[in-house]
Amino acid sequence: MKTPSNDSPDNTEKLIIQSLAKLDVVALGVAVGCACGLIILLATNFLIYKGGDEIGPNLALLSHYFIGYEVTVRGSFVGLIYGFIFGFVTGSLIAFLRNVIVTVYMNLIKFKGSVSAFNDFIDNP
Repeated sequence: MKTPSNDSPDNTEKLIIQSLAKLDVVALGVAVGCACGLIILLATNFLIYKGGDEIGPNLALLSHYFIGYEVTVRGSFVGLIYGFIFGFVTGSLIAFLRNVIVTVYMNLIKFKGSVSAFNDFIDNP
């Protein structure tokens, strides 16, 4: 039977590996894309359902960026597609940059460790 002191380094290593694991670029892109697309779809349809004299003047400004978007039911589905594309690109970029930063940081830590070990060797042959 293992003692608790022997389990501690294994659990610590597992925790570090899990926290620094690479993010899946496509998975995060799809998740953020779905969220952005659904937000635009729901916001547009809520304003249509709410009604009024002038429906969603602020949301109508998206038509400057999303060609074909209007504050209509058809436009809400156009906004869903554009929102998904925008969210996919944003989420993928976030995952990619996070993976690059973690990789560079880990290589920097390895380099500092090897330099430290080399200096210890030189100081105490």
